[in-house]
Amino acid sequence: MADPGKVWRGPAGKAEPDDTRTELEELAPFIELAREIKRDVDRIAADDYADVEQLSDAIAAIPLAERRRVTEAVFERLPPDVQWAILERVFGDAGIREHLGREQERRLAETVGRDDRRLLADAAREARLLDTRTVPAGVELTVGLFREEDVRAAVTRGAVADSCARRLVLRAEAPPRFRVIEDVFNPRGGLFVTREYDETVWEADRFASHDSVEIGAADAESGPESGGESGRESGFDPVLYLGGRADFRTDLGVSRGHLHIGFVMLGDIDVFAG
Repeated sequence: MADPGKVWRGPAGKAEPDDTRTELEELAPFIELAREIKRDVDRIAADDYADVEQLSDAIAAIPLAERRRVTEAVFERLPPDVQWAILERVFGDAGIREHLGREQERRLAETVGRDDRRLLADAAREARLLDTRTVPAGVELTVGLFREEDVRAAVTRGAVADSCARRLVLRAEAPPRFRVIEDVFNPRGGLFVTREYDETVWEADRFASHDSVEIGAADAESGPESGGESGRESGFDPVLYLGGRADFRTDLGVSRGHLHIGFVMLGDIDVFAG
């Protein structure tokens, strides 16, 4: 039994007994639902062009929206073999079945996509290289780049290697073209910084978010450093070699990188691990 001498300050700062606090905590999810209903009603009521039918529809939609939220929460907690049977029995109306059908399709697509990435990773691991032209559009590619003296040790540790000098997260668009999501210096804070590769060098190399790039291997005659024809087609191969140098091609041409590839991830799959 709650101690009548103990109090709790409610939302308005008013002292409340412990049993009132417990009741309010239990009501918290319903209070949020009430607020949601009020927001929708206020929004439509304030619309000069809204009519009674729209207002009625908005109010009627709230219980369905709440049921869908509960459905999603239950779906995440139940064992897979009983999810569909129980949810269809409890939420048997057509709207919920439609929602569950969409959820099933989404999960099936995720499973198929992960299987495709796994097969691609297995082939790349066996060959010790990844052809970026085979990465499906929409898949995120994460590349960990290391100094040449660090990369040999890094390839045995994969994505957990502390000496990663630069981490690139890219999203495949029309492979081998990728959109830059992030370009981070010393992401795990374990790089032994030298003048050979420090933050100043990274700043000169880094890509801005949403830049369009290709990543791969340039031959000795490509890029401005060699005096060759910058960006010529025969000078760049969009293939990532584990331990090899990472080079880049943009609309400005081909540039040879300063760092070597220590790990590659397709989504959450560490391609070369193991």
